[in-house]
Amino acid sequence: MIDQDRLLVEMRRRVKEIQSKQSSNGAWYLCCDSGVLYNAFFLITLRSVRDQDEKFIKNLAEYIYSKQNDNGAWKLYEDESPGNITTTASAYNALLYSGYFKKSDLNMKKAEQQILSMGGIEKVHFLAKGLFSVNGQYNWKLPVPIYTILLPQYAPLNFFDLSCYARVHFAPLMVFANLNYSIQTEFTPDLSNLIISSRNIKKSSPSNIKRLKNPIRKKALLQLEKFMIDRTEEDGTLYNYASATILMIYSLLALGYHRKDRIIRKPIESLKKYACDLKGYKVIQNTPSTNWDTALLSYSLQELAVPEADLTIKKSVDYLVNQQHMKKTDWSIHNQNVLPGGWGFAEENTKHPDIDDTTAALRALNHQSKKDPEIDRIWKKGLHWVISMQNDDGGWAAFEKNVDHFFIARLPIENVKDGALDASSADLTGRTLEFLGNYAGYKKDDFPIMKAIKWLIRNQEKDGSWYGKWGVSYIYGTWTAITGLCAVGMSIDNPCVRKANDWLLSIQQTDGGWGESCSSSVNRKYKSLSNSTVSQTAWALDSLIAIHPTPTNEIEKGIQLLLRNTLNNSYPTGTGFPNLTYFRYYSYQEIYPLLTLSHYYHKYIKP
Repeated sequence: MIDQDRLLVEMRRRVKEIQSKQSSNGAWYLCCDSGVLYNAFFLITLRSVRDQDEKFIKNLAEYIYSKQNDNGAWKLYEDESPGNITTTASAYNALLYSGYFKKSDLNMKKAEQQILSMGGIEKVHFLAKGLFSVNGQYNWKLPVPIYTILLPQYAPLNFFDLSCYARVHFAPLMVFANLNYSIQTEFTPDLSNLIISSRNIKKSSPSNIKRLKNPIRKKALLQLEKFMIDRTEEDGTLYNYASATILMIYSLLALGYHRKDRIIRKPIESLKKYACDLKGYKVIQNTPSTNWDTALLSYSLQELAVPEADLTIKKSVDYLVNQQHMKKTDWSIHNQNVLPGGWGFAEENTKHPDIDDTTAALRALNHQSKKDPEIDRIWKKGLHWVISMQNDDGGWAAFEKNVDHFFIARLPIENVKDGALDASSADLTGRTLEFLGNYAGYKKDDFPIMKAIKWLIRNQEKDGSWYGKWGVSYIYGTWTAITGLCAVGMSIDNPCVRKANDWLLSIQQTDGGWGESCSSSVNRKYKSLSNSTVSQTAWALDSLIAIHPTPTNEIEKGIQLLLRNTLNNSYPTGTGFPNLTYFRYYSYQEIYPLLTLSHYYHKYIKP
């Protein structure tokens, strides 16, 4: 049995650590490290618009250089071998753009060899191809016709059948690709040494929208321009994504805006503020995670139920109340006649709420909603929005409802199912069930819950696991599914629960923890890490705690490991898009161990 005093000391230590990082407004501003790629994309953009902030540009380049591996490549995660082609080619390009590195430098020669050995620029992700293309370095076209934007929403297939995050990336790509626009400055390097096929070398004859003779084409371009501008936030960014904003900047240049116009300068300055400081380096977050972190940190403190955290919790609740969305935006296209009520991932986000952030915020507001009528109104509004967003198949997706068109899944682009669709996923469905069961009183016989349970059972893997889309990967999906099913009253003797339990035990490592490679998301097959990670260990333990009425030897061994506080915190366990973006959430090392220890304590020691 775990020593109770030791457990309490560790939990209170963690509470103090969390409290020390809270800002005066009640939020937590912790880094959501998206890796080297967005430093590279942003550095290239700054040089393209001739930004004068040389100190900032140099710092971006220094961070990129600091992450290069001995073999010359850059990786998305430690065990990726030999490296990642998209990140390596983009980092190489950015270092040349910076002016502080030359092709003849040893590190650059090694990078060039790695890029060519991995297939050259032809093998990079289409987002990077688009960036290379708009800078006149590569010949590429997006396989989505520009006229798609003109199709009415009632058409059997239209632009809004793409996921919201695909739309905000495709729109700018469609603009500058259709206009064959490219921009070159004295900083633009020649990348022909990285292009294996000569037909992919850029030879452009840019069009000018003012001279277009085709009125339908011109109308489509103007509609795409309006689409982007309508979805820019107050800080000038497009949906708060650095990647989409960077592409938008190039598309606005293609449409005739000057690089010094406010519509371009404002998002540039905002993206600089998206940089978090890590060991003296500026690291560009693809999107800040303030609301997500604040909701989960507040919730984790409340699960422990210690009075010394009361003021911290109150401040976070006050912050979250003001972050609820008040507008009907794109989510309502597929879910009409429903009032807004969700929360978004980032503090600046007012246009695209999501299910995960909404249920996280509602967990954090739950206790106070029982005391304050105004917060109760806000809470019920959020609950109604979440229920309304359930897909027809019974599951929940991230941002929208029923955005799972079979034809979109056949588009010839990378990560099409992950990026161009917003289909039901085990992690969203499981986490929503956990919220509805533990905080909204829903049970397995309620109709929406029955539909969700059937979806989860249909989508369980043969080995007993579930695949999680937004975390790494099968451990994450299994944790969310199991805790969700148990919260709505699924019997622990149910075959799907027993299979999941057996799978989790089969992958426990000798140290008592769990660790899964990011490559699981690429190959859609579980792959173990050589070491345990803190968040994945906490997820697996939380699943087992939900299943077992008394602590098992495997649970005890895992809890002992968490208490030693020696686990890997640096490995990315959040997923953006497989083989492109993974997240190192600096909040996760605080949130999930505390949640798991709290659940262990309240279930087994102090019922």
